[in-house]
Amino acid sequence: MVFALRTRYPEFPPEHEGEKAQTFTRVLLNTCQEEFESLPTSFEPTEEEKAKIPADDLRIEMKKRKDKMLANMKFIGNLFLRQLLAVKVIGQVVHDLIGIKEKQPEEHMIECVCELLQAIGHTLDATAHGKVLMSQFSARLLTLKHAQERDGKATFSKRIQFQIQDLLDLRHNGWAKKLFKEQAKTKDEVRKDALAEARKQAKGAGTDAMFITQIAGVRPSYIDASKVPGQGQKQRRAGEVVWDQAYVKRICQYYADDRNGEELDENWKRATPTSAQTKQGIEWLLDLGFNDRSKEDIMAETITELLSRRVVSWQHLEDALTPMLEGLEDMRIDVPHCDSFFHALLSRLLLKFQKEFNASILKPLTGEGQSSDFTWRLLLGGFKKAKERGGRKDSVVAMVVENNEFAQAVAKVRKCSTTELRSLLQKEGL
Repeated sequence: MVFALRTRYPEFPPEHEGEKAQTFTRVLLNTCQEEFESLPTSFEPTEEEKAKIPADDLRIEMKKRKDKMLANMKFIGNLFLRQLLAVKVIGQVVHDLIGIKEKQPEEHMIECVCELLQAIGHTLDATAHGKVLMSQFSARLLTLKHAQERDGKATFSKRIQFQIQDLLDLRHNGWAKKLFKEQAKTKDEVRKDALAEARKQAKGAGTDAMFITQIAGVRPSYIDASKVPGQGQKQRRAGEVVWDQAYVKRICQYYADDRNGEELDENWKRATPTSAQTKQGIEWLLDLGFNDRSKEDIMAETITELLSRRVVSWQHLEDALTPMLEGLEDMRIDVPHCDSFFHALLSRLLLKFQKEFNASILKPLTGEGQSSDFTWRLLLGGFKKAKERGGRKDSVVAMVVENNEFAQAVAKVRKCSTTELRSLLQKEGL
């Protein structure tokens, strides 16, 4: 239900400029984070509770609290299975609960981790990064299982030790666990099944016939299916996706959530866009970046990722960007922040490609009719953004002046020679 609602509820603009838009997914994740951060440090009742609440009622209340805590962990696991949480979030959650600190974790924190890992184990183990994390989690749990106090007594109860071992055994068995077959039956069906069970056991089937095997922590099959847009009426045949703006936005949202470049590559290619459609896709991303301040950085990052993986070409970017750059100064009248998207895009492209940066995409800024002052400020904004993102001293300057085509374009804008360009850029604080 949650997975379905994420695409049905509207997106509300942020209350304050610079904040992210309010979506169902964001509100849900914020609520989960608040619940997790409010996890009690101890599940022992306070002295005040012991004095005010009868013992039986207090036991029931403590059980409710514990059940809620474990249910929240299972819910977090299911958000991960439905690709609403990234792997790194799971790593942070486990670290917060049982990471190596001054004090050993409380028993209920270990229970939380066991509940979470059982809910996601198979899916987490299925990726290289997830497998490494799972091995680290298992090693930490094993250490906790054997932990002892100074007097030689076990730090944790037998119940917790068994719970840890059950999880480790489950992973060792490929996350396959046996479940007792349960379903409503009539008296006649019970008698018939009892006779059938007796015959099976007589033939050597044993008690295994009374159980079914289930894999713990498997991602629901409908999740992968739902990623394919154009289901139903929009699908021309099974497995085909429809290349449209909604599809491009969707796969970019997947990338924004997980920063999985390989998945972005696969999703883009799955629609097998033509060259014209690829240009159109870049136009959609650029339009979002220029017009929606909350999305400018992720759109810049997405375009850079597509270029670096050669899913799109520099020519595609140049063709899509040209008309927008030609009218950028006028666009600022209606969209005052549009230049900040250009800064974000230029900075990411520079840092990613450095001296291999293709300056041809900037031709529209150096043509006749363009304001050299506006263009110079525009380029400087991108250079300074690159320096903020991690460019070392003079490294951004080197990326510009040691790229002949780029240096000539920037020098033309500044109305100076390429030899003077380095000192001019350094005077600007680069």
